[in-house]
Amino acid sequence: MALVLKKRAGRAWKERELAELVDCIKKYPVIAVFGLTGVRANVLHELRAKLRQNTVFKVTKKTLFIKAAEKAGITQLKSLVEDKLNPIGLIFSDVSAFKLALILQKNRVLMHAKAGEKADVDVIIPECNTGIPPGPILSELGKMKIPTRIDGGSIWIAKDTLVAKKGDVISPALASLLMKLDIKAVLKGVMIEAAYEGGRIYSGDELLIDLDKTRREIEAAVKNAFNFAVNISYVTKETSAQVIALAYMKALAVAIEASYVTKETLPYLLKKAYAEALLLQSAAKVQ
Repeated sequence: MALVLKKRAGRAWKERELAELVDCIKKYPVIAVFGLTGVRANVLHELRAKLRQNTVFKVTKKTLFIKAAEKAGITQLKSLVEDKLNPIGLIFSDVSAFKLALILQKNRVLMHAKAGEKADVDVIIPECNTGIPPGPILSELGKMKIPTRIDGGSIWIAKDTLVAKKGDVISPALASLLMKLDIKAVLKGVMIEAAYEGGRIYSGDELLIDLDKTRREIEAAVKNAFNFAVNISYVTKETSAQVIALAYMKALAVAIEASYVTKETLPYLLKKAYAEALLLQSAAKVQ
């Protein structure tokens, strides 16, 4: 009897879960899959709080999501999760996939690094009492060029020491030391592996935008466009002052070259005549 009730409860849960997934698929234009490895519950809780007005986070079975996608009439969503392990993390949102990826990237938190991972920040071991008794670790600290001293039966770090720059690979010895000292070096959070929006599937890499690089490229494009517009005398509200100034300088140069006397060209013509006279005087002395 208990087994029958358990099966019925399981079936009822699957039916409710399936119905919720179908509703979410129909309601939200953006559907993303994220990896669950290393994602802590408190990180998910914080993200839910920040995005609660237009985003739903769910952890469910891959088979249920595929069935919900078929039931909702968007079989293309199957490719989002085909290569994923059970269970899967899902995000349903009104926020564009690119903006969502940026929000999630900005909300990553520092965590302990594992050997082989790259540091996301400059890693500095501060001057402190490590609480570690003298032993073989001293040679490891020496290899990492970390100054130490022994005081009160424990190892002290003698001064603040940079042990890894952003982007450096964390060695096994350094990873072990950072763990012992509770120093965190890698950013962890919810990272989108793939997303669906507007009938298209995007990979996680496609969604990650380097904002600083993009800003620099836009600034360079604006500068180049402005210079090109000025050089071809294309008049707009932004270029008019520069176009007029450039036209004035060109006209002045032509007038000076032609020895055309005006109030504006006279000072330049006198300087030009004086310079030419000096050259003639020098040439005459040589002869």
